[in-house]
Amino acid sequence: MSGLFITLAAAKEMTARFKENLSDMLTTDYQDSLPYSETFDADKIQAVLNQTGCVQFRGYLGMKEDKSVCMIFVGVDATGEDIVGLLNEADEPSDVIVEKGDRCPIYCPINPL
Repeated sequence: MSGLFITLAAAKEMTARFKENLSDMLTTDYQDSLPYSETFDADKIQAVLNQTGCVQFRGYLGMKEDKSVCMIFVGVDATGEDIVGLLNEADEPSDVIVEKGDRCPIYCPINPL
């Protein structure tokens, strides 16, 4: 399995380093593309985790038409594969894929990491 618990101090150090270096990582055309963070409703993430066979979830970076980068979350099964492409009883797609978090800057916590 993947994942590691880290200290709050380590998280703050890493997020600060990202924010400090963000403008250096991107060309002028993409300066406003990456958010500092995105916040998602717990019920949306829980729906991903509640899928039959889900043992992990994976985050992908995506890009919208306006060139803003976004997070996309999908469930992952025990073989490490994305849980996508499933059909329901009516042979309709039943994928549980989450996107459209509240982006920071704009929707930022008062005391961010």
